[in-house]
Amino acid sequence: MSIIVWVATGNEEKPPPTKRTATMPARFGEYRLAGKDDESLWTATHGGDNLDPTIETAHATYVHPDGVKSFMITLDLDPIVDDSDPGGNDDVISALLNTPIDSGAVKTYDPGSIGGKLRCVKYAVKNTTSSRCVWGNDVATVTAQPVVTSGTRPTPGQTATEVRSFLAELHIRAVQ
Repeated sequence: MSIIVWVATGNEEKPPPTKRTATMPARFGEYRLAGKDDESLWTATHGGDNLDPTIETAHATYVHPDGVKSFMITLDLDPIVDDSDPGGNDDVISALLNTPIDSGAVKTYDPGSIGGKLRCVKYAVKNTTSSRCVWGNDVATVTAQPVVTSGTRPTPGQTATEVRSFLAELHIRAVQ
C-alpha cells in the first residue's frame, strides 16, 4: 500500500519556483539614494548603481546629508546560498562579506519586522576598522557596507541599526 501511495505522489509535478522582484527604497533613515553617477560608490567595480535586482545583483549607493557617510548595499533575490542561518558555516559568511572571519567575530542582531537573520562583523583593512552586515531569509540576501570618509567608523551595532532601517523600507514581492 505505501508503495502505491509513493508512486501516486511521486508523479506529481512540483509547482514552479516563485519569482520575485524588489523595489530599492528611495530613502531610509537620513540616507537617500544616490542621484548622480559621481555619487555612486559602485562606479569603479560595477559601472554604477543597478537598482533592478531581477537583472542581476542590485548595487545601490545611499548618501547621508553630512557628505561624510554613505552606504554600499547589494540585494540578491532568490539567493543560491541560503544564509538565513549563516553562523553555521564560516565560509558562507566570509564569501558574503568578502573577508575571512570566524563565527566568534559575527554578532546577530534583530532584523525588525522583515524577519530573517541579520549578522554583522567588525574587521580591519589597512589599519582602519569597518563593519559590514548581511541579512538574509529564504527569498533574498542584502549586504550593507558603511563608508565613512573621515571621523569615527560605525560599530557593528550602529550599522545593524541603520540596516534595520533600510530593511523596514525594502519591499520584496512575488511576480505574477
